[in-house]
Amino acid sequence: MRPIVYVVDDDPDVLKALTRALRAAGHDVVPSISGEEFLEVFRADEPGCLVLDLSLRALSGADIQTELARRGFAPLIVYVSGAADIASAVAIMKRGAVDMLTKPVDLQELLEAVLKALDRDASVREKARQHDLARRRLHLLTARESEVLHHVLDGRSNQFIANVFDITLKTVKVHREHLRSKLGVRSVAEMAHLAIEGEFSSMTTPPRDSRCGRRRAR
Repeated sequence: MRPIVYVVDDDPDVLKALTRALRAAGHDVVPSISGEEFLEVFRADEPGCLVLDLSLRALSGADIQTELARRGFAPLIVYVSGAADIASAVAIMKRGAVDMLTKPVDLQELLEAVLKALDRDASVREKARQHDLARRRLHLLTARESEVLHHVLDGRSNQFIANVFDITLKTVKVHREHLRSKLGVRSVAEMAHLAIEGEFSSMTTPPRDSRCGRRRAR
């Protein structure tokens, strides 16, 4: 899916110029003459970024950013403004804006800022994709397999795990093979990486190092 560059400016001439420059550089552009119009067409599930006028007459750029955050969206924003003071620029950058460009906008600076925003958006989406994939695989584990995984990630030996759960070494090996198969990994290092990606530590409570009167499994 090609990324979309949303452009919002209530000056028709500026909107046309920015749109033309971005399209000439090969970008897919969706222009909007107001914040309200942008909020109607914006699709958070599609890759892209937002070029946003800070000083819109109705909903300001900051208002739009606040509304997007309220909806749970956080697009990468390149602000443009003809009257931004230093305090406003600092506040905007702290809220996650990629850049703040001054009107009249230098088109080369605009293109560079947009590329930076699109690269960052792609990185964020890939990280989210990897997180979701890891999370889905971790949810395939049984409760016992999750307990075994905790011990494997702690570097415990098969014998240690067998003693903790009062099971045979053969059973531990079976559990570890199920872990590799369900998680789609070949090594403990890959297993650890996937556990970090999926935030495994937040999913379950680490088991106690106690046999708890369990009967030996055969």
